[in-house]
Amino acid sequence: MKPTIVLVLLLTSFISLGQTRKGALSDIRNKYQLIRELVDTNTLRQHHTEYSCEEAIEKGGLTFYYNGNELKHIIHTHTKGHVKYRDEFYIWDDELFFQYATHKISYKDYERSKSGKRQLVDVILTLEERFYFKERNVIKCQFKDFENRSNRPKEIKTNNVRNVNVGCDQAQSALKKFDLLLRYQDMEIEDACNLPKSITKIEPLDGIYGNLGHN
Repeated sequence: MKPTIVLVLLLTSFISLGQTRKGALSDIRNKYQLIRELVDTNTLRQHHTEYSCEEAIEKGGLTFYYNGNELKHIIHTHTKGHVKYRDEFYIWDDELFFQYATHKISYKDYERSKSGKRQLVDVILTLEERFYFKERNVIKCQFKDFENRSNRPKEIKTNNVRNVNVGCDQAQSALKKFDLLLRYQDMEIEDACNLPKSITKIEPLDGIYGNLGHN
């Protein structure tokens, strides 16, 4: 086969894959917007459970959202010390198609004022992850981080910060946690200490907080 023909075939295949991915992301966006509208208008039936784990000084909540008998959305929140986690799962035809995680770390830091004096300020560091799936295959992963400080009047919101495309090392963890949470639809949480935590590894976040807390 001539090199020119091979190149044309490769380019055609690349364009086709790009169009397929673009179509999948558009489909995810449409499904997400529909579910958000149902959630925001309080249309979906909810099953909510609060829990706490005394030995880990941890508390949180688990909420399942149903359209009739069909699961559409899961929210898992938990707080451990000064770290707050919120993992959201969006479901269509029993399959996870989008996962969104937010992690907020609160700490205090010293900062010099305009007069040169050191002042203690409250800081909230926000980390966000987004995973896009099609038939349990990850097709896109994004990350962003930003911080808000009590001495700065203008609040930075997630819409002010651009997403960055990143590797998808944590994608399988998102699927694994989704599968584990499904088990709690029809049962009470008897041992909250064993409830699956955020998909983001807790150790790095604890390390970040530990270092910041000693500033």
